[in-house]
Amino acid sequence: MWNIIYHPKAAAMVAGALVTLSLAYAPCMEVSPALRSSFGAKSSLTGMPLRPNACFAPKFAEPRRASSLVMMAKGKKETKGKGGKGGGDAVAEVKMEKVDTDVKGGDVKTIINGVKEKMKKTVENTREALATIRTGRPSPNIFDKVLVDYYDVPTPLPQIASIQIQSASMISIDPFEKSALKNIEKAIMASDLGLNPNNDGAIIRISIPPLTAETRQNYVKQAKNVAEEGKVALRNIRRTGVDAVKKLEKDSVVSEDQSKSTQDDIQKLTDSSSKEIDNLCAAKEKDLSTV
Repeated sequence: MWNIIYHPKAAAMVAGALVTLSLAYAPCMEVSPALRSSFGAKSSLTGMPLRPNACFAPKFAEPRRASSLVMMAKGKKETKGKGGKGGGDAVAEVKMEKVDTDVKGGDVKTIINGVKEKMKKTVENTREALATIRTGRPSPNIFDKVLVDYYDVPTPLPQIASIQIQSASMISIDPFEKSALKNIEKAIMASDLGLNPNNDGAIIRISIPPLTAETRQNYVKQAKNVAEEGKVALRNIRRTGVDAVKKLEKDSVVSEDQSKSTQDDIQKLTDSSSKEIDNLCAAKEKDLSTV
């Protein structure tokens, strides 16, 4: 039988050795002031100072710093183009409202009406999306898609404030409720419009910086993309409308001649709406090219 004798100093040395080994193998461990005071200012085995909240794995420390730098870089990249960060060169993202392109109907009249309604809505959505692309001149329309936290409800800015053009380079925003000023300012800063609102406690004034040549080109490309998105929706509406007519023909609801005539009518509606979108895009391009 072995007699186990407890020795205070031996127990302390063993505990110190275990702590030191755990620090050596842990990727990174923080040492609390309480633990530091328990074992002194240095490890009994390595002489390494036990600093509070320090990392004791030098070979793992570099990756940790690198990770922090990556996170900082990502943060900078994400904030580029925000109000106050990107200046006048920020290009705001344009989001166009989607239209359900599926056309259905049990007769020709219902199908044609459905095509007309959906195409009209698509053209209107394209018009609104193009209007939000800002030019070098102030326009209240650029705030149409800015959503403000208004009583915990995301609300379009024009619904809660009066937006006025003060001069060739200045816009003022006068909220219907002054308590909304701060949230309006935050929404504009977060909108990627690249604008710096000046809140004087009563109204918000915004100076519209002139567009650079590069920014104008980017906005022109953006306008073309919006127009193309609208025309893609038109083609989808045409396709589903034609399919609905063909189904009527297959089910012997309409004759072959009536089916062909209705399909021609749908194509004419498509061409007309597509031309309207082209005209909207051309007008926007001209507006952007005007210095």
